[in-house]
Amino acid sequence: MLQMGMAALAAAAVVAGPGGLPKGTLFMESHPPAKAWESYRTSDSLGSPLRVNPCTRPKAWDTGRVAARTMVHTSENELRDEQLVLYKDVAHARKAVRGLRAELARCADAGRGYHRSRFFTKPLAVGDEALRVGALHFEDATRSVVVRRGAAVYVVGESGRVSRSLPMSYFRGLVRQAERMTAKVCGLPGAAC
Repeated sequence: MLQMGMAALAAAAVVAGPGGLPKGTLFMESHPPAKAWESYRTSDSLGSPLRVNPCTRPKAWDTGRVAARTMVHTSENELRDEQLVLYKDVAHARKAVRGLRAELARCADAGRGYHRSRFFTKPLAVGDEALRVGALHFEDATRSVVVRRGAAVYVVGESGRVSRSLPMSYFRGLVRQAERMTAKVCGLPGAAC
């Protein structure tokens, strides 16, 4: 009986991976093999900043993280990313989203010349709270959706056209993916949905 219990614990550790999230939690984890001109990077670091990072902080500023996974896909002319951060309780997840909103306000227009970045946000009706974010940089633009569901914060983004008005048509694919993740995340232990 003890051996079966130990085997179950070992299997759970392999499935969960070092970051505490089960393998396959992020949709991008089932990517095809990378071609010569593209890359997929995965990190389970609790210290990685949120992917929407208007003030370009080098490490996470939010507290209470218990698990995280970040995936970034880059190719010649495209960027896609996905991140899920699980906090120890709903209060810490709420505080992280509140802090992100403050960062987006403080660094909405930062830098000069080719270092200039501008961020625009609008609320979104997904999960417990959400927003869509557009970012204009010197040579490119990104759009992202940030959603909190219970004690989890999910960020999904891509390179692509952005305007100050943030039309929903630019975000439809990201919103659909965020809606799917809000359902999926509730199956995680500690998500507090």
